[in-house]
Amino acid sequence: MDAGLLQGFYLDSVLIEPLKGQVTDQHGSRHLPPKAVEVLLCLARSAGDLVARDDLLAEVWGVGNGSQEALGHAVSEIRHALGDHHDQPHYIQTLPKRGYRLAVHPVPVSDNTATIALATSGSSTLSEIGLIENLQRRGVLETALAYLVVGWLLIQIADVVFPQLHLPDWASTFVTVLVIAGFPIAVLLSWFLEYRNGRAVVDDLSPVVARRRRFGRTYLSVVGALAAASALVFVYDLNIGLPEATTEIFIPTELEILENTIAVLPFLNNDGSEESQIFANGLVDDVITRLSRVPNLRVSSRGDSFTLAPNSASAQVRQRLRVAMYLEGSVQIAGDQIRVIVQLIDSETGFHVVARTFNRLRKDFFDIRDEITELTVANVRVALPAGEQVVSNPAWEEPNLDAYVLYRRGVDASRLPTATAMANAIRWYDAALEVDAGFAAAHAGKCNAYVGRYTESGDSTYIGSAESACAMALQLNPNLDAVHTALGNLYKATGRYGDALAEFQQALKSDPNSVPALNGLGAVYSLRREPVKAEESLRKAVGLRPGDWSPYNALGSFFFAAGRYAEAAEQFEYVVALDSKNMIGYSNLGTAYMLASDFSKAATALRMAISIEPTALTYGNLGLMYYYLGNFNEAIEAHRHATELAPSDPVTWSSLGDALWISGRSEEARESFESAVTLADAALEINPNDPYMQMDMAWINAMLDKNDDARELISRALSRVPEDPYAHYIDGLISLRNGDSDAALDALEIAAEKGYSLKMMAAEPHLAELRSYRRFQDLINAAEAP
Repeated sequence: MDAGLLQGFYLDSVLIEPLKGQVTDQHGSRHLPPKAVEVLLCLARSAGDLVARDDLLAEVWGVGNGSQEALGHAVSEIRHALGDHHDQPHYIQTLPKRGYRLAVHPVPVSDNTATIALATSGSSTLSEIGLIENLQRRGVLETALAYLVVGWLLIQIADVVFPQLHLPDWASTFVTVLVIAGFPIAVLLSWFLEYRNGRAVVDDLSPVVARRRRFGRTYLSVVGALAAASALVFVYDLNIGLPEATTEIFIPTELEILENTIAVLPFLNNDGSEESQIFANGLVDDVITRLSRVPNLRVSSRGDSFTLAPNSASAQVRQRLRVAMYLEGSVQIAGDQIRVIVQLIDSETGFHVVARTFNRLRKDFFDIRDEITELTVANVRVALPAGEQVVSNPAWEEPNLDAYVLYRRGVDASRLPTATAMANAIRWYDAALEVDAGFAAAHAGKCNAYVGRYTESGDSTYIGSAESACAMALQLNPNLDAVHTALGNLYKATGRYGDALAEFQQALKSDPNSVPALNGLGAVYSLRREPVKAEESLRKAVGLRPGDWSPYNALGSFFFAAGRYAEAAEQFEYVVALDSKNMIGYSNLGTAYMLASDFSKAATALRMAISIEPTALTYGNLGLMYYYLGNFNEAIEAHRHATELAPSDPVTWSSLGDALWISGRSEEARESFESAVTLADAALEINPNDPYMQMDMAWINAMLDKNDDARELISRALSRVPEDPYAHYIDGLISLRNGDSDAALDALEIAAEKGYSLKMMAAEPHLAELRSYRRFQDLINAAEAP
């Protein structure tokens, strides 16, 4: 009997497959976690009889392990998979304080031979089955839906690919007519393919077999319909002809091109060497930065100009960037010689305004940069205010050229969306400083990178290194905007928000178009509870670099912290659209989808992030996904990966503790929370004003039964970010942990009002005891309301 049940059994018309952890009925298949499967098997072996709670706990979790909460959660999962209800049970009956009973006797798969066939003795006939049910049983609706999806994809592919292949217009029309003509054929084939030897089989031995058979019929119907329609449309075109588009004369509207607008395109790397590419990118960056500081001159952002290839056509530049002039050029290095060619071009005519070739020693690179800037400004003929210099930047540095090359490598490394980006950047900055120890920008780069490493790992030792690097940068060049941006990031990470604000504003005085400074300013405004200013600053950064992923990521993070999860997901979608291998973007996108209650998209995005590069953050978010789906073993495994990758991050240990606690492994859970509280204490010593760490620390203390500390910390967090839905959610969890269900419901209602996911709230195991409360039921039911 046990072996038969393990191979699969039916409860009425519901198929249970224990080895697969799957439940299947007429509505489809659903996953059943391993512990829930074991509980159901125990009940099935004693169907009709009472099985005591202690017996279930001993058999499924082992003697002395497990908990009543874990058992209750497993039974809830079984009921959910079977579509059963606690108040009016059909399958699982609860005997209060005693145990559970399976009310339906299981039938092993091998014993089930039921078949429904049309036109057979004693079977259902067409007249006895309703039209909709008949269409469902024959798979006609499945075929129609599958055909519409395939047809839509074919039309989209034709619209996108055919013009690229320069195919004639009639080819796209042929595909569209083919798809339309094939639809009724697919429906008819799906209906008649069901007949075999004069009989029409509607259902087979089991739902699994029927599902396989419907898939085969659907596949044949779609393919057969497309083949038949192809022949019919071809004959129709030969004899009658497909419709053709009428030609209309279209006069394009001239785009408005403002005076004194210019773009700098990527420079061509003539010799293909890595060093030449570094010089080319550095030259473009420096020239754009210097030109943007010229009063009355409007310069296209690097993100926009780098969407075009070197030496792009003037019409394309004018159409895409809407600038009156643009600068293009090339770089070539041979030994100690460097050759730079630049052309300033009128975008309307495509004619050169000026062209210049620089054949210099490699060490004269900065002189070439200055001459290109001055040459450009002079020929654009921008009207400068009286007494204004061509380029006003007394803080600019001219380091040793070899140090500059290494510094540029560090800058490029820091922009990569990888977990090792900051560590690699620090190595390049150190190499630059070995060549030129007085290079202030390299010290500022190190400061930024160390702050980034602290943010990633939670290791407080990085803050000391960042402070040393920023102090040296400030001592060497207190007027450099990069130094003030680095200081702003350091102060933001350590909770000195007023100082951070002052530093970012100082950086913007030197360079009003500094995207890093604008991003930092937006983050500080958000922490200071000035959301309007925060969003304004972050949107300005996006406007300056629409081709760069980092401003979108910063804006998405702001929306996420404000509980605007759908808007956050939209910004993170831009990130991965700009960079399809962006691990950070996919990880953030998955988290936003999760809190927006789109679990399937969230899991896909998080797995994509891990496939690109596994990180603690992504594993932690994936663990939360499994946790809310009730897959606690998978959640524990994911969180353990996170603690291995970031052993100094208190949040990874806290999340692992939650998964262990819900699984009934209370001793292991307490050890995880003890590790978390030590690390969180260290983080709050560095930044005692961090409201998010205060929230996490509050929950950790609550799980360690330090109720007074938990309440004090969550109160501090709520005073700092009263609009954050997560803060109110944690407040609710802590109140429930302390036994105050009314206060918990009050806090949860506020969290929901401010945007917290009701689906996640419904799935939270820590809130299980509230599920019988009418207020909680009404709150959760709002998630399903139209």
